[in-house]
Order: sequence, then structure tokens, then C-alpha cells
Amino acid sequence: MRIARDERGFSAPVFIVMIAVMVMFLGGISVDLWRVLAEHRKVTNLADGASIAAATAVDLDRLYNQPNRPAVLDEPEAIARACDYLVRNGVTASCPGEVVVTVAGDEVTIELRREVPLTLLAVLSVAGGNSDPIEVAAVSTSALQRGVP
Repeated sequence: MRIARDERGFSAPVFIVMIAVMVMFLGGISVDLWRVLAEHRKVTNLADGASIAAATAVDLDRLYNQPNRPAVLDEPEAIARACDYLVRNGVTASCPGEVVVTVAGDEVTIELRREVPLTLLAVLSVAGGNSDPIEVAAVSTSALQRGVP
């Protein structure tokens, strides 16, 4: 079959449109992925800061009155300092409700969970999810246990 002279240019615009759609599709996916990565970095930094703030809540009564025993964290004060840090940085209004703060001896663990809204990946999701959950845990130890005066 011979192609007529006026039909030869038809395939190039169709190919260009297909390439443009693919580029926009990949761009949309990359925007969602970068949004998730940026939010993960932000939540990780917040959890680290909250765990460091909580690790400064040494039980001073035990430290000064029982010098032969290792220093431990004051659990209510550690939780209060971690929650204060998170609330001041706009993470949550209800702490420790949405945030898990665990104090064990001289160690404190902060667990944060965030939902990142998706755009293009939400459309492509088989499960139909509109967001991607981010879960971060940060652990800090009291400086007194590490020999820091």
C-alpha cells in the first residue's frame, strides 16, 4: 500500500504527543516521590530534636541523692519536654496522643507518624490510597550515662 504524499507527516505529531504525555506522567510521579522524601527528612529531624530534648530530663533527685546508682530520666519531665518541642515546632496539638514517647531508664524513644498526600500516585494506586504513611523513630540516651559531665 502506498502512502499518499499528504499523509506522511501524520505519525510525527502523534509520537510527540505520546512522548509529552509520558514526560508529564513521569514528572507527576517524581513530584510525589520528592514530596514523600522531603516530608520524611522533616519528620526525622523533628523526632531527633524531640528525643534530644527529652534526653535532657535527668532525674536530679536520684542523681544527687543516690550517687552510686546510674542516672535515669525523669519520665514525666522527659515526655513533657518532647511534647513541648513537638508542639512548638507545629507537629501536633495532642501530645503524647499522636506521638509515642517511651522512656526506659536513661533512654528515650520518640515515634512519629505522618500521612503525605499524593497526587498522581493516588490515581495509580491499586489500593486507592490518597496518602503515603511515614513512620519514624528516634532514640536518645542521657549524656550523663555516656560520661559527659
